[in-house]
Amino acid sequence: MSDAELDSPEEEYESPEAADSVPEESETGPQVETLGTLRESLKKSRWNVFMFLGLAFLMFGFALFPMPMDADFEYGTAEKDLGFVWGPSLGGEDFMDVPYEVSVKVNRLPATTGNITLQVFVVQIDDCTDPEVASDAEEKAEAGNEHGYQYGFVESPVEGRTYTFDFDLDMGQYCLNVKAVGQDGTIVDPSRTNLEVTGKLWPNQVIAGIPGLVFLGLSTFAFVGAQKIGNRVKSLLEDKKVTEEQMVLEEARRQKIVAGPGGPPKPVAGPTEPPVAVAGPSGAPPDQISSGPSNVAVDNQSTRSGPPPATVPEPITNDDGSTYEDAGNGYYYRKMANGGYEQQIYVKDASGQYVPYQAE
Repeated sequence: MSDAELDSPEEEYESPEAADSVPEESETGPQVETLGTLRESLKKSRWNVFMFLGLAFLMFGFALFPMPMDADFEYGTAEKDLGFVWGPSLGGEDFMDVPYEVSVKVNRLPATTGNITLQVFVVQIDDCTDPEVASDAEEKAEAGNEHGYQYGFVESPVEGRTYTFDFDLDMGQYCLNVKAVGQDGTIVDPSRTNLEVTGKLWPNQVIAGIPGLVFLGLSTFAFVGAQKIGNRVKSLLEDKKVTEEQMVLEEARRQKIVAGPGGPPKPVAGPTEPPVAVAGPSGAPPDQISSGPSNVAVDNQSTRSGPPPATVPEPITNDDGSTYEDAGNGYYYRKMANGGYEQQIYVKDASGQYVPYQAE
């Protein structure tokens, strides 16, 4: 038989003890481990709240921060190459379009009798310097059939006022063209015209806004989870506090029982004077002769006068001159030689000796 086979019975015999020892550790471990785990989870949840909230604010900052730009006004027009406008928007008008705001301040206009129109074009072309391509794009924008070619105008603008135009752009290359034209569609006198054109573009509104909303939602969920874990930790701490108070009270009660009473019982003061003797009847009871049967002889000569003689025990005198007087019901008072009474009650034991009375 091999050594492994010899050792196997001992292992089989020791395995129940090992199995019994595991639950004891698991009984003491989970409560402390659970409280510590909850505290760690609470700490992580709070960090997650601040982290997701910070990321949400960062995304919203990118989304709401505009890209400013201005266009130089020369030769009666203000042109600007916007470059590539990025964003997740597809072709056509939708909620993911990139907002673009153009502000035109009319500083000076020529004094003409004809009507003047302030025109703003935002067209999707690759080369802003090609006049033919720009002219075709402006015609498409005036027709208003395509989302990539947008047009805004104000008739009879007033000097000193600022006009704002809002556009929604798809992803692509765009050009801006602002000009004041007369009734025949030609540019008015550039020497007497002055326009101040500025713009704001929000290309990150959708790209950063959607992640910002996601992070804000995650922060809200993390906050709710942190509140739940905090309530569980608070409940465990309150239960632990109650258990500790119960243990303290139980220990105090046990120590009080072990210590016992603070001292012997206080002696009960006895009477200061002998008991008052109760006076009996002074004479014989009246004769009450009942009429009995006529054949029974009644002896009227055997009547007695007065109560029957009472047997009074003689008090026992001690060597110091004190005596014990019967107080009734088996209790005795000790009368000293000087006539006073001792503040102690005595009883007779089985041998007839007078011993002090002990209250149970």
